[in-house]
Amino acid sequence: MSGPSGERPPVYTKTGDDGTTGLLFGGRVSKADPVIEACGALDEAVAALGLGRATVQDPRLRAVVLDLQRGLFAVAAEVAANPRAHARLVPGISSVTAEMTASLEQAIDALVAEHPLRPAFVVPGANLPSAALDLARTFLRRAERRLIAAREHGIPVGGTQLAYVNRASDLAFVLARAAAGEAEEPLSHD
Repeated sequence: MSGPSGERPPVYTKTGDDGTTGLLFGGRVSKADPVIEACGALDEAVAALGLGRATVQDPRLRAVVLDLQRGLFAVAAEVAANPRAHARLVPGISSVTAEMTASLEQAIDALVAEHPLRPAFVVPGANLPSAALDLARTFLRRAERRLIAAREHGIPVGGTQLAYVNRASDLAFVLARAAAGEAEEPLSHD
């Protein structure tokens, strides 16, 4: 991104030096605000999914992960938006839709049909891609908890966002199983 003279703006703005950060479409809140905690957890999940995507060899799985990352950006945008400016959000881009959640469910169903889940607990770490995707799953579960905490503090977090993040963690689980393939060892008591 360049300014009118072709110069790039600085990476640092210094506006957060007072312990606050900006909301989408204006307003500032503490960096310890529950909405920022939720967005931080979503950011961690997106980054962990990026590690998974970078290590997965199957281009189809990589595409599913990328779509999931983009959907999580929509969740974060909606949560981080100034509540008075929610009308400016764009469904499917900066706000979550029921269709987005349905798309995750379809991806889950397709992956489970191709890679049936074993009826046993799984110890993560069969290979790097599955381990990264399992790590992303745990970050998604934390993001879900942070979204619920934000809602309990009066932040407008709705069922659509919660359902999407819940399905996202389910999708990360089945992606990890697909990435592990036959290398995965079920938990045994031998």
